[in-house]
Amino acid sequence: MSSGRKAVVVGAGLAGLTAAFELDRCGWDVTVHEARDRVGGRTWTENLPNGVPIEMGAEFVLPGNTELVALAAELGIGTLDKGMRYGNREPRGGIGVQQEDLAVGVAELRRTLEGIEASELSEPSAAELIASLEIDEGAREAILARCEISSAADASEVPAGELGGLAAISDAPSPGLVGGNQSLALALAGRLGERVHLNEPAEFINWSESGVAVCCESGAIFDAERCVLAVPGSVIDRIQFAPALPENKAEAFQSLRYGHAAKLFVPLLEPAPVGAVMNVPERWWCWVQSGKDGQPLRAVHCFAGSPRALEGLAISAGPNRWLDSLASLRPELSLDPDGAVLSTWDDDPRVGAAYSISPSAEVTASLIEPVGPFRFVGEHTAGPFSALMEGAVRSGRRADVTDAG
Repeated sequence: MSSGRKAVVVGAGLAGLTAAFELDRCGWDVTVHEARDRVGGRTWTENLPNGVPIEMGAEFVLPGNTELVALAAELGIGTLDKGMRYGNREPRGGIGVQQEDLAVGVAELRRTLEGIEASELSEPSAAELIASLEIDEGAREAILARCEISSAADASEVPAGELGGLAAISDAPSPGLVGGNQSLALALAGRLGERVHLNEPAEFINWSESGVAVCCESGAIFDAERCVLAVPGSVIDRIQFAPALPENKAEAFQSLRYGHAAKLFVPLLEPAPVGAVMNVPERWWCWVQSGKDGQPLRAVHCFAGSPRALEGLAISAGPNRWLDSLASLRPELSLDPDGAVLSTWDDDPRVGAAYSISPSAEVTASLIEPVGPFRFVGEHTAGPFSALMEGAVRSGRRADVTDAG
């Protein structure tokens, strides 16, 4: 039963919809406003011409992503093992590294990280720490590539403390959600029904300590006592606030850094074994995964991370350079380039980037601090779970989102 208190959520990605779901079951009268014509934000499931499902955005459920799995299960959505392993990629591209040398290099990296105080892990950068290791040069370059691909950024921008996860070699399962990762957003939106409004970008928010008036581009105005801002930090400045948000809040958003990535999906004319390969010099990797029946799907999925990778692959000009590189790296695959699909986020006006780059604890604390009626959610506010679907869900489930204060 509704308590009569109104809440408005701006943004229908995983964070915003999770927040709305929690508000609803805590008795708030909640509405959600989304600028796109679909829910899910950076979770977006499509299909190749041959019917193989692809994730245009967020892809993997990683070890420790417990809140995402729990929420999905609550809504009747299970996980699907993709067969391949996120943490196990064969390095190729002419660097000449053996898997044994790479394993030794990663073990040395782990020992080095364990010898550094937690308070000192933001300095040096990942690039500086990798450069300091006395390991095989091919292993060093492969570790650097893993870091830059996964963070979607130059290693000089990544705190050294992130390397434990970014460069880990692991055979842990790499699942996705049954029905595609967007299925969770669709299920959450289904519970909320007509209270989710698409094609309704927020343009102006007038606020006081007691509430907000959210003005949309359509001219519609929504009054509420609580406003959850669930838009990426990269575009929050497109909303006008009156009065302006406090200076420390604005500075926290301005300090956020975002990674840059693209994905390429290519149908296969013949089946190929499940597994993953990394193009070390060009900073991208690819994999063949299995479907719900355990059999390999007829497609190769590729991910390029960092500005260097996108520039080298000429992503702004389309998929052709990447397709050539893929054919060279994986000559054993029977590619169908006519059915290829390229997914980019830098040119998406609703985000303009991929995901946040390891916000510090201080920045995170400033980002999530409530301001009057506002609560702030999104993967960029999720601390150690930033950049992940898990982070989006955890941020939407934070206690301060639904509190009565």
